[in-house]
Amino acid sequence: MVKNFRALLLAGGKTKHALKKVTRQEYKAMMTIDAVNSQPIIYHMVKILRNTESISNIYVAGPEEVNQLISPQVDGLIASGPTLIDTLKASVPQLQDESHILIATCDIPLVLSEHIEHFIENCLANPGFDIYYSIIEKENYTQIFPSNNLRRIYANLVEGSYTGGNLFLINPQVIIDCAKIIEQFILFRKHPLKMARILGKRVVIKYLKKYLSIRDLEKLVPHYLKGYTGKAILVDPEIALDIDKPVQLEAVKSKFRAS
Repeated sequence: MVKNFRALLLAGGKTKHALKKVTRQEYKAMMTIDAVNSQPIIYHMVKILRNTESISNIYVAGPEEVNQLISPQVDGLIASGPTLIDTLKASVPQLQDESHILIATCDIPLVLSEHIEHFIENCLANPGFDIYYSIIEKENYTQIFPSNNLRRIYANLVEGSYTGGNLFLINPQVIIDCAKIIEQFILFRKHPLKMARILGKRVVIKYLKKYLSIRDLEKLVPHYLKGYTGKAILVDPEIALDIDKPVQLEAVKSKFRAS
């Protein structure tokens, strides 16, 4: 039996100055990746979610211009806030009755329905957790994306080096109850050592000595998130590839031109 989830697509992220000079767009959701169809990237993400069997409804959280553009193609619209945590808190009232919701960012242009389906299948194969967080092995990522222009930041753990993905399956009640600490995790999500410092001196020492494991981090989740549990899920490299810089945009466009 297929379990259907509602998806929340985060579309409020602003382009950084250098990227904005290239895209001429205020928001990353409005970037054009594929020169053939010349549609904003958010169209791609909505199409991919529509074609994902496990997704029943799609909600977009974005600024007015993005929401107006995509309105006919989705099931619900939410006004994004000034920060990511503000957007998440604004979105929860429409989704809080769900056991879990899928959260995705809108700037993962190479993700396909099968990548999302694979993530959800692996989550369902590990029942009982409140938060499922996508992670990608460095070796797998660099094998598919060897270009330095697409390099990522990695956390070096006992099992290997990992980078975070842009998909989450989460009990929305976690956002309601733990907004403050989640905001800190979001702020330092691309800084593994700063993230470790939030978790305490013992974690920092283990991380620096490369004794910290994925299981260690999973065991810490209930302590910091009021008893809620978490599970890291290995996913396809495409889920990690997002766009923040012009060189990343050009590298992704090159892949589209080559395909």
